[in-house]
Amino acid sequence: MSGDFLTVTDLHAGYGDARVLHGVDLAVGRGEICAILGPNGAGKTTLLRALSGMVRVRGGVRLDGTALAGRPPDALARLGVAHVPEGRGTFTPLTVEENLRLGAFTRRDRDGIEADLERVCAYFPVLRARLGQVAGSLSGGEQQMLAIGRALMLRPRLLLLDEPSLGLAPLVTAELFRIVRTVNEQERTTVVVVEQNAHLALDVAHRAHVLESGRIVLSGSAARLRADEQVARSYLGYRV
Repeated sequence: MSGDFLTVTDLHAGYGDARVLHGVDLAVGRGEICAILGPNGAGKTTLLRALSGMVRVRGGVRLDGTALAGRPPDALARLGVAHVPEGRGTFTPLTVEENLRLGAFTRRDRDGIEADLERVCAYFPVLRARLGQVAGSLSGGEQQMLAIGRALMLRPRLLLLDEPSLGLAPLVTAELFRIVRTVNEQERTTVVVVEQNAHLALDVAHRAHVLESGRIVLSGSAARLRADEQVARSYLGYRV
């Protein structure tokens, strides 16, 4: 990991007249997993939507030196930004394979797409066994695997994950995070993950930021935040 790959400077965002983010500043290093922690309503989902072009923003967002703010989601996808929203967002009437291929919609390298389909199925063997099955018939955990697999078909430089553990059994959640860590280690994909399970997020992350009321209130290495009295008391349920 070297240098800041994603930089966010004085970022403001919201919906209509309702402001949600109020001058957010943060940085994520190249090849890092960065956890975004905070209570419900803190603006975590809005932050990911701002990074993927889904809400209007004011302020600076740069990915490897390229300005992202103001670009639409399809343009950001072409720059390598993949967003897995809360609730998975799979296309339930389509098959697993059709969902995965949709993840490569910006690409024209047919051979590379076929290779990446095989690569994603290697990460998620359960998807290989269900390629012809409609996505709506999958379990919740399988749909989350499909959503992440579809994002990986983009060959993202920046992967945004919004509450990947939501509604899933602990064993399924642990497997998902194991795969995310493997992708990060093997492909050097930079990951920003919003996660209510702060223990799990800090276990896999290199860096973390705590968001409250639309503002960053704590930042640092995941190890430092795990040992921080305020974080432990507010988000981990114990005292250091």
